[in-house]
Order: sequence, then C-alpha cells, then structure tokens
Amino acid sequence: MSSPSGRVLVVDDDDLFLRVCGSLLRRAGLTVETVNNPLEALKRVEHQRYDVIVSDVCMPDITGLSLLEAVRRFDSTVPFVLMTGAPSIESAISAIDLGVHKYLPKPFNVDEFVISITEAVKRRAGAEDIPALHRRLDRALEGLWMAYQPIVELGKRRSLSYEALLRTTTPDIKGPGEVLELAEKTGRLFDVGRAIRTLVAGEMVNLAEDIDVFVNLHPADLEDPELYASDSPLAAWSKRVVLEITERASVAHDKALNDQMRNLRAMGYRIAVDDLGAGYSGLTTLARVQPEFVKLDASLVRGIDTSAVNQLIVSAVLDLSAELGSRVVAEAIETPEELVMLRELGVDLMQGYFFARPARPFVVVDFSAVPPEVIAQAA
Repeated sequence: MSSPSGRVLVVDDDDLFLRVCGSLLRRAGLTVETVNNPLEALKRVEHQRYDVIVSDVCMPDITGLSLLEAVRRFDSTVPFVLMTGAPSIESAISAIDLGVHKYLPKPFNVDEFVISITEAVKRRAGAEDIPALHRRLDRALEGLWMAYQPIVELGKRRSLSYEALLRTTTPDIKGPGEVLELAEKTGRLFDVGRAIRTLVAGEMVNLAEDIDVFVNLHPADLEDPELYASDSPLAAWSKRVVLEITERASVAHDKALNDQMRNLRAMGYRIAVDDLGAGYSGLTTLARVQPEFVKLDASLVRGIDTSAVNQLIVSAVLDLSAELGSRVVAEAIETPEELVMLRELGVDLMQGYFFARPARPFVVVDFSAVPPEVIAQAA
C-alpha cells in the first residue's frame, strides 16, 4: 500500500549525501527535489510549494538557519528539518526560535530520518481544507471496489491465491494512491481499511475453497481494534487470508509488532512481508516477523534477466526464506525473459501482468502463454 505523498526539497552541499537522502525519501513514496546550493533552494521556494524542506546547517554562501529564516518570508508554515554534523546548543536554540520541525544531528538513524519527514508531511497536510478533503474521501469510499490479481503456483499450473487491490469508480479520484492520501490527511485510515476488508469478505464466497486471498494492510491498520475483533467481517475467513505488511510497518510499529503478529496468527491469519528490497529494514523485518510469504519488490524483478546484482539478491532472499520456512512470491513479472530467469533462480510463486492484470473477481490464468520448458522446470 501507498506511503504518505508529499513534495520534499533537500538542500545539502554534499552531493553524495543528497543522493542518499533523495533515494531514502523516494522509497518512502515522496516526491523529492535535491539541490546543493541554498541560493538555488530559495529560488525554488519562491515558485514551488513544498510540504517539507530538509537542509544541512553548515553550507557555503548561507547557513541552513539563514535559509530557514529566508524561507519563512515566502512560506510561514512549511515544516523545516535541519541536519548538522556539528550540533550545538546555540544552533538548536536558534532552530527552535525559527520554528524548526526537527533538528537532527549527523550521522542520524535512517528510520528516524524517514519517519521525521513523513510526520512533517502529515503536519503540512493539517493546514489544508480538511472538510473538503473529508468530502472527497466520502466520494471515493462510495465508489470503492476491489480488483484481484492472481498469484500462480507455476509448478502446479494453478492460481494459488489472489491479491486484493484497492480501486474506486469515483471520476475525480486519481486511483488508490489518492484514496490513501486523503485518508492519511483526514485521519481516516481505519475507515478505508475496514471498507477494504468488508469488501473482500463479501467476495470470498465466490472463490474456490482451495484458493486464498492476500490483503494489504496500511501500517496504521495494525492499530485498529476492528482488525483483531472476532466478529469483524474478515475474521470469518482468516484461515484463507494472508495479510500483507510492508517493511515500513516494521519501522512504525517496532515495539508492538511481535504482539500484533502473534495476535493475528492466533486468529488464523498468515503474514506476508511485501515489497522486500524497496528499502527500510528488510532483513530485520524478516527475522522478527518470520512471515509465511515474502514478496519481492518490483525493483528486484524488473529486468532481472539482465541484472546480475538483482539475481544475486534474489538468490540470497530465497536461501534466507528457505531457512525461515517462508515462501517467496515474485511480483510485477511482465516479460518471458523475467519469468525464465526467476524460474532458473528457483522461484515458483509468481504474480504480474505476464499472467493477468488486476480485474474484478476472479480472472482465470491462461498457462498456454508460459513456455512448456519453463513449466517442466517448475514441476
């Protein structure tokens, strides 16, 4: 599921550090611009609205504190995050006086950095027209429906499961990402999660008894009491439901995660770690959650037939997952070449446009498109 959307400007005179920060924040679902000159940053602020500005303190021409003071003349409310390799009481006090959102000494914890920025994005969203956002979300929920994409077990030439994917028919809503963004800005993520689980439960009756459904959880869903209620709509189908959590959920729910996973398994649910390889603390998440399924991120699958590095990473994930007793799902498969390479590496559970696009329940996979030798290899 999608992360909080927002536009972030990162300012630092260290180009390598800029690239690292940009990569981390883009993986968190944010739109990121990076500049190595604070004067250029000021020009951008004059013409572009940002949800968060992140800046180093010590830079040539002007300091991060001076940049913050100058930015306040153009935008008095934008959250500002300051970073410094030489923290001091004086600069911290100045930052507080100028209304800084966060003051981070370098080197900082990567997870803390990402969470600080996403929290700042949410703070910025609070300044928007909340009643109008509620109305847009209400319209989106009225048109909510679920598309399903098969997860195939290639060796048995069958659909093992279907992943339920959020959709809406509301014309002015730009897909599931905007639905989740509206829910985050209005504090109504529980409403969306509950609606999704209710829709999936209603459609389970039309699915063969030997086929399961993967249902995505937003990190916030793990705090929803309804998820753990014995009379919740999805609880009746729990033994046929795999709940997908992202690596970000592991970061956001560090202390409570073990108890949450234990409670969900006690209800009969199985767990999948989604988007492995997209960032955050993937190996830590695997070790703590020990999921029944591991889903490789699209960035590892796309073009894997020509990427020796991705092949090496996927092989390592397969070995580790086997040790943990987890099954690996490769998603976002689009080409025969990707399919063949994944089979050579030992992947049997697959998902992607090559087999079927997400659709209303429940599309049947035509295995005639799979090369016979690949089927034989999977057997």
